[in-house]
Amino acid sequence: MTRRRWATLLYAALAALYLLHNDLWLWNDSRLWLGLPAGLIYHIGFCIAASAVLGLMVVYAWPPGGLPAAPAEAGRATLPVPPPRGGGEREHG
Repeated sequence: MTRRRWATLLYAALAALYLLHNDLWLWNDSRLWLGLPAGLIYHIGFCIAASAVLGLMVVYAWPPGGLPAAPAEAGRATLPVPPPRGGGEREHG
């Protein structure tokens, strides 16, 4: 599957997660699943699904439009950045 198709699929999954976030159908459900309220179990599963979709989005859909081209000066050596002065410690003189 191409990167663009992955991005389209993942954006659709993100929209579905947005719609499924509020579990209106479990508000009055007093059953316990695995010893926990049904709404809490739903949101645990929702968090796992959202984490998976967002993790896949980082891999396949970010940054939008693909990676930018490297500048022509990328091969040029850069000077190191000096450390901050003082280091946050008080000087006793």
